[in-house]
Amino acid sequence: MTEHAASTFGTKQQKRAFLASLVGTTVEWFDFFIYATAASLVFSTIFFPELGSNVGILASFATLGVAFLARPVGAFVFGHLGDRLGRRATLITTLTVMGCATGLIGLLPTWDRIGIWAPVLLTVLRFLQGVAVGGEWGGAVLMSVENAPKTRERFYGSAPQIASPLALVLATVVMYFVARMPNDDLMAWGWRIPFLAGFVLVVIGLIIRLGVEESSEFAEVKEQGAVAKQPVLTVLRTMPGRVLAGVGLQASVIVLFYLITTYMLTMATNIHGFSKSDTLMILLVAATIDLFAMVGVGILCDRLSAMRVFVGGVVFTGLFAFPLFLLFNTGNMGLMIVAFAAALVLGHATTYAVVSSMTADLFPTEVRYSGVALCSAFSGVAWAAPTPLVAAALVPTDGSKHWWPLAAILVVTAVISFVAASSMRGHFTSGSATDDRSPDTRVRVGDAA
Repeated sequence: MTEHAASTFGTKQQKRAFLASLVGTTVEWFDFFIYATAASLVFSTIFFPELGSNVGILASFATLGVAFLARPVGAFVFGHLGDRLGRRATLITTLTVMGCATGLIGLLPTWDRIGIWAPVLLTVLRFLQGVAVGGEWGGAVLMSVENAPKTRERFYGSAPQIASPLALVLATVVMYFVARMPNDDLMAWGWRIPFLAGFVLVVIGLIIRLGVEESSEFAEVKEQGAVAKQPVLTVLRTMPGRVLAGVGLQASVIVLFYLITTYMLTMATNIHGFSKSDTLMILLVAATIDLFAMVGVGILCDRLSAMRVFVGGVVFTGLFAFPLFLLFNTGNMGLMIVAFAAALVLGHATTYAVVSSMTADLFPTEVRYSGVALCSAFSGVAWAAPTPLVAAALVPTDGSKHWWPLAAILVVTAVISFVAASSMRGHFTSGSATDDRSPDTRVRVGDAA
């Protein structure tokens, strides 16, 4: 690549890889987030009506957590396929599974129609969503990073990360208008609309991904005959420390994000008396700010040290944990938006935008899909799945005075992420425009964990 080309956004194929990662993952996370929002606002009533308000919310969040328990299955299956067959074919499969599972949720009969089978089928489809996401994120990161110009690796790596707030904005807009429907219509059929859209969105995502060639770095590995025979086992056997570090990197950012986007919606409605549409508006404003911040951080980290930006975000999360809940507990919409926006921009965007490419730095090309997928999946199990459940169990819906344990948990996870980043400092590329992550400087299979 010429110096001029390296200074631009990239070649046509590189741009297409970036777009495929962004759009495809946006579709996947849109499907995922509409479930999370529906679990907060609707599912406890239509799928668990016999359990009462508090237990119904817990049961609804439990189905939300099932997807995170399924993510290791997706990581094992699709991590193996991604490192054996290639990133492109694997990502097409994960997108198809996610879109079909989401669309089928929109066709499900509720408890009133088929009783206990309604939540059972809901849980099965949620499990399939989790399997798809377990293989999606790692592949999307690599499709973008492994095709990136040397001067744009952090920004290209942020493509699937930018997809998260973008999908959240889209999902929130859709659910906002759905939530404004008369309650009887919402519960009868309105909630189905966003899920049925999954059938349409998956087609759009597939059209884009089918036009992308295989990752350039993986194509080189395949050409050299260096494809790993058992990539998942190789990672678990020879690099367990890197997997643990990858899981630790995501601790604070995941817990912060899911506290804001799932449980705090329930708190705003049940404790502070906000309407469903008002809570979604708060989330929409904060997510939109987060989206633009994510783009800015991705660009910034190609000039500054990604490690320093990441650590700065983690430290802010720990320091802002208690003020976040104090501002939220005022019940004032303006202060709640300020709290959400500050947490998402300075605590979430600064860490989430670069954690993808930082995780990819931990593993060599031959097993990178498996390594990144395992880190993502185990992070979901360790941090995302229990967050709404623990929050719902610790903070009763009839009062908000017991919120402080949630702030304490956020502080603890910030410490975990700080320690994980510090322990792997030597593995992260500088993220500067002058950095050249050449094959000679990358980690290799068999290196000590």
